[in-house]
Amino acid sequence: MQAVRNGIICALTWFLTSATAPAQEATAPKDAQGKEEIRSEAEGDRSSRLTLKLKDRDLRDVVLSIRRKANVNIIMDASIEATVTIDLQDVPWRQALTLVAEQAGCVVTEADGGVLKVEKPPRVYFAFENTDIQKVIDTIAKISGANIVVAPEVKGTITVRLKNIPWRDALEASVKTLGFVVVQEDRGILRVVPASNIQQDLETAAIQLRYVRPSSTWMPFVTSEYIADLRPRQQLPPGQIRFTLLNTLKDMITPNVGSLEYINETNVIMVKDTRPVVETIRRTIAMIDVEPSQIQLDVRFVTTSNEDLLDIGVSPGGSGWTGRLGLGQIPTRLPFNLGSGGFDDRIIANPTADNSGGAAGPFADPGQNLPATTNIPQVVFGALNLTEVTATLRLLKKDARSEIVQAPQITALDHQTATIFVGEAVRYAQARVEQGQAGGLLLALEEGDESPVSVGFQLLTTPHIVPGTDKVIMEVIPQRTALTGTGSTSLAPAGFDVFTVGSGGQEGIIALPRVSSSTLATTVLLRSGQTAVLGGLKSKSESETVTKLPLLGDIPLLGYLFKGKTKQEVTNTLLVFITPQVIRSAEDMEQSMQRALEERVRDHRSSLAQQREAIFGRTN
Repeated sequence: MQAVRNGIICALTWFLTSATAPAQEATAPKDAQGKEEIRSEAEGDRSSRLTLKLKDRDLRDVVLSIRRKANVNIIMDASIEATVTIDLQDVPWRQALTLVAEQAGCVVTEADGGVLKVEKPPRVYFAFENTDIQKVIDTIAKISGANIVVAPEVKGTITVRLKNIPWRDALEASVKTLGFVVVQEDRGILRVVPASNIQQDLETAAIQLRYVRPSSTWMPFVTSEYIADLRPRQQLPPGQIRFTLLNTLKDMITPNVGSLEYINETNVIMVKDTRPVVETIRRTIAMIDVEPSQIQLDVRFVTTSNEDLLDIGVSPGGSGWTGRLGLGQIPTRLPFNLGSGGFDDRIIANPTADNSGGAAGPFADPGQNLPATTNIPQVVFGALNLTEVTATLRLLKKDARSEIVQAPQITALDHQTATIFVGEAVRYAQARVEQGQAGGLLLALEEGDESPVSVGFQLLTTPHIVPGTDKVIMEVIPQRTALTGTGSTSLAPAGFDVFTVGSGGQEGIIALPRVSSSTLATTVLLRSGQTAVLGGLKSKSESETVTKLPLLGDIPLLGYLFKGKTKQEVTNTLLVFITPQVIRSAEDMEQSMQRALEERVRDHRSSLAQQREAIFGRTN
């Protein structure tokens, strides 16, 4: 008894747990290797294209998987039990859903709000010959159980032979043969009336637009001599807007019967027309007014300059070898040897101011001075001085490398143009010569015609996602401008050049900017997450300078002691890396933000490690 009671308790516990547990969504069909049998490059996109490889799969699991892949609302009748076997390659999800439903003997209908419904309607098998149309309609109503109202004007005979056709298709085909139409009312009631009666039953509907809006009144741009601006310049009349969808919908209105207006403040379309036309407009808007995807663009604009300098040899300096004479007042150095009775004892080195020769000789003791002395006026003797001559042996290898990295990131909507600019505006003046009141020329300064100059980096892009894929077609225009002047006076800021204008007493100095620009304009096709190199421009310049002493530097072998050689090589490289990332959901946006934060943290840690290594050295 105890074992039986324990078994009953366990069974009740299992039953209650199963009853209260939330229903889990069916998993996507998978093959023997665990791969999904329904695949899409653009999962979660309304324009998804699907690849299906199914064999004896439950229809309900297949429909739920398509619902998740295409991000649409699909419901099924609870009574449908069927399996499908189908092999499709890269087809639109709507077509795939219809074909899958037909495999199971079902149809796909569209309810209010764009909700799709998979149902299995009764099918008709009958044949009528010259039979009253009302009898045919009545037979279809009995088979389907539908609520059908027939207008008194619906009359005529028809011959019908139908086999295994959904009842709604049979009804539409039968009444259309005699020129009548089927109008669906609320609660699923169907009315069969003449086509002329439809215009008497006009319907007014307010359709709210969510994502589609008129074209913006502003547009980003890049100013460059390499880019032509093709934007329309004509002005619209007051009260009009550019809205392509509105023009398309107006063409669907019944002429002289319906009307369509757009309310700009609330982004609502008001339409008045027959019910079939209103439903057609509603379905068209539901197909177009879907949430657009976004594209996050990561651009790396890298400019590198590498300078290799080799300086080898004996360099005499910029002015060459020099010899200097140091002149003294008293000749007490070679080649003089005073007091030895030679000719130099007879020379008066310090004559009197009037050059009379009456001054004493070179010795302080008059007895040592010879009586016959020679007076050489205004002569100063000296010695050859080579202490200022220098020779430098240069063995120098210099490798200078600079790198400028700009990494802007921008997120844009599909088919929408976006731009980002990081930099500053620099104003400058220009000189103007004008005639003064007294007839002379005056030099005046005014702001330059092209002032200010925008210095920095700008990116302009227009992305287009290929429907049903993760590919992106992008129009990309990166542009970098920088000041490269070499002015060194206090008048000229960094990047400016100094010029002298005017002449005579009307001279003036003016500083003007020297601007270097790098612009690239292209259209590329990339997959989401794929990186492309848009610019790989490399320029290389070489120079060699030989400095030597005349004649001595030309002596074989020995001449290397009297000359030096300088070889310089400069390489400039421009690289532009671009990586698009398609964002279709909030989860994708969160993942993108997480990757950006991780990259910033990684760069910060790398910078800290370099600083620590520079201070304390490399640690093992």
